[in-house]
Amino acid sequence: MGLLTEGGGKIILLNRFKVLKKLGEGRFGNVYLVRDTRNGKTYALKEARDQLFLNQLLNEAQNMLLIDHPHLVKLHQYFISRRGRKIYILYEYCDGGDLKGYVEKKGGKLTVEEALRILKQVAQGLSYLHRLGYIHLDIKPENVLAKFKERKRLWKLGDFGLIKPRGYSGILDVKGTRGYIAPEVFRGEIHRSSDIFSLGCLFYYMLTGRHPFKAETPAEELKRNKEGKIQPPEGLPPELKEIFSKMVKINPFQRYRTADQLLTHLKKIGVLRDDELSNSHQYEHRGQTKF
Repeated sequence: MGLLTEGGGKIILLNRFKVLKKLGEGRFGNVYLVRDTRNGKTYALKEARDQLFLNQLLNEAQNMLLIDHPHLVKLHQYFISRRGRKIYILYEYCDGGDLKGYVEKKGGKLTVEEALRILKQVAQGLSYLHRLGYIHLDIKPENVLAKFKERKRLWKLGDFGLIKPRGYSGILDVKGTRGYIAPEVFRGEIHRSSDIFSLGCLFYYMLTGRHPFKAETPAEELKRNKEGKIQPPEGLPPELKEIFSKMVKINPFQRYRTADQLLTHLKKIGVLRDDELSNSHQYEHRGQTKF
């Protein structure tokens, strides 16, 4: 099972998925834009080429297969090669790019209004994960993707390779991205509120164009991230400054414990509608997509 040339084009997996272009390359391998020759639909297909990441991707696939929410990137199916040396994961294709590229195109930072709109959408997806008992552990601009719907961007949280169940007590290998990791994670301690800290760092990035621990050297950035001290970005209204400060408390038990609590506070100050809050509650586990 792998990439095969057929009739001048490339077909992936079971002579079924035609490669349209390469979307990117990560630590694990490549991501391709593919078309299903059976139904004509396009998808993003992640191919693991590094043995070190097989378990991580398998973890992602098995945890996310039955999860369906409009603000989470949908995982449709996964395939394991006969010898177990490769894994391929089929996702919905997000044609609006990632948040990092979007912020750069907008001049390096967003307005408070737009950043808040994106924050709310990502928090809705995260709230669903939290209520199912999962911790994401890798929230960053590159993992927030947009899909166009009626000419508007619908923002989705993706990349679930580091996801862990609540109460996880195994060995924690810190693989998140410097600048967005909650300080307790460096000590091998994780909570749902660890995601809230990362979400606060994401909000900071949208407003400033950089993560909150930016320094001259990677070593200094890492030191600052481990300490976890963050000052609110300039220009935040008082009520949002209060919310931001609670998101990035150094003590994980002083933050919002879940994304649901964050959304409830946003609703309380009038920046979240009732229907937006209910959207994060109404989706259930669904069966595997039929192919």
